[in-house]
Amino acid sequence: MTECNAELAGEFVQVCGHKPKQGVLGKWYVNYKDIDREATQLANRNTKVSLLVLKAGAKLYKAGGNDKAHKVEHALAVGDFGNGYIHTDRYTVTYNGENEMERIQEIVDGARLVSIEEMVDGGVAGELTFKIAGFESGMVITEDNFNSAENSGTVNIALATKEGEEEATGLKLFLLAGGVEATRTWINTNTYVAPDPEV
Repeated sequence: MTECNAELAGEFVQVCGHKPKQGVLGKWYVNYKDIDREATQLANRNTKVSLLVLKAGAKLYKAGGNDKAHKVEHALAVGDFGNGYIHTDRYTVTYNGENEMERIQEIVDGARLVSIEEMVDGGVAGELTFKIAGFESGMVITEDNFNSAENSGTVNIALATKEGEEEATGLKLFLLAGGVEATRTWINTNTYVAPDPEV
């Protein structure tokens, strides 16, 4: 009988008691051009972001909504010139206010976005809590659907890797040297906070 921690092949390990889970708890967007690529550090054959540095004044923008509003995926695309990954980010905007409409229009105008997802499955030691989509080339908008009859007045938007600019890896793990809590603190510190209109 196979032990629950036996190696399956090479370094694919079956972890005792671990069950697959799915879903995204939260999401943050950042403009692709606002990442300081020289200072940012990658590890594990570029599948992990171990240090993420933003340019001066740049911020993350939190996407509201519950876990049903957030989806992210990657798929391997095999083409004439080799293999690559297409990242797709889907978000249901449950409140389509003035600010939300402006953000969507910025993407339509050509902004490329990178998204950080807080995953339902945190892994054995929390190492799978945060993942990044679109890190290498950014994602462009592919859908902006609003239908008051069919989706109850919500807006469904989708971002995806631009054709011909496939990423070298799937979704990247995002984990700073200090672990999950240090990563979460970094996200909170770098998230845009709207100014108080009363001040």
